[in-house]
Amino acid sequence: MRALVLVLTVFIIFFWALSMYFFKTLIVMFLFVSQAVMADTIKLKNGDLITGSVVKKGADTLLFKTKYAGEIEITRSEIAKLKTSSPESVVLTDDAANIQPQIFGRVKGEGGGLKMAKALNMDAINAGMKVAEGFEWKGHINLGGAVTQGNTDTSLLRLDGEAIARSERDRITLSAYANRAQTNDVDTELNSKGKLQYDYFLTEKRFLYANTSLEKDQFRDIGLRSTFGFGSGYQIFEQSDRNLSVEAGINYIDTDFDDAEDDRYISARWSLKYDQLIFQSVKFFHQHEVLMSEEGANNVLVFTQTGLRVPIAERLNATTQLNVDYAGQPAAGREKTDKMLLFSLGYGW
Repeated sequence: MRALVLVLTVFIIFFWALSMYFFKTLIVMFLFVSQAVMADTIKLKNGDLITGSVVKKGADTLLFKTKYAGEIEITRSEIAKLKTSSPESVVLTDDAANIQPQIFGRVKGEGGGLKMAKALNMDAINAGMKVAEGFEWKGHINLGGAVTQGNTDTSLLRLDGEAIARSERDRITLSAYANRAQTNDVDTELNSKGKLQYDYFLTEKRFLYANTSLEKDQFRDIGLRSTFGFGSGYQIFEQSDRNLSVEAGINYIDTDFDDAEDDRYISARWSLKYDQLIFQSVKFFHQHEVLMSEEGANNVLVFTQTGLRVPIAERLNATTQLNVDYAGQPAAGREKTDKMLLFSLGYGW
């Protein structure tokens, strides 16, 4: 019962985060419908004007999306003026005065300072303030299944998803899946897993992380496997068309088996996460995680996911994916390797 409550908690958090995204999306749609849409504008120091939309603001660069050239990276020192049409959050560096430390409105940047395009109940704005970027959300949710009836009645259902919240310094990743299969009303597969990770970026590339996961698998004798760990990572690429990161750290693993003797140990952890657009719109992805016990290389856990995600309509996609899980010391009578080939439809944002 305790294990079920913990797994359900992870899924509730996941869908709560997803619903918050949809709620935010509805608000943004309402604002855009109720007022004329204006493009963001950048004026460079050489006099050139660029129109489009701000994608991401870094410490030294700004990623800007245009209709005619796609996404371009502009050095901040070359920008003379920046005007945004979408709401921005402005945080004052000194709130000693009788003003709110955080205000919202359209931002107009000139030189080292900022002016608000929206009228505010204050005489002036400190030139030493900065733009607070907040979190940018992206992710996907997929649903797959199959039903056969006749001499053998079978059913298969899979639900999985991932949500990523990213700011300049922080990244939160929440992922979860659940599988259930039956043959003649008898369960032949029943498992689920949820994972939460927080990354704090020390620089544009280097970050520290902490993560935790909960896993349950009836047919691998796993009543509940919980992990907690921390370490460091390096973001090799983080772009709209490709992403690559590697991580290394230490995890504590606690496995409560239904029948076998429970297992608890400290492990070294290695992880890689990679995705890249191929053929302009098809996304190839691969990620793996390796957990090796301090007791030796024989007691190792490996989780891999490799696949292709193909767009079929606006924000809708089809996914084919191969998952391979390996346990060096499984419960008695269980196989070391589990493979699953998946086909699903999903929604991405």
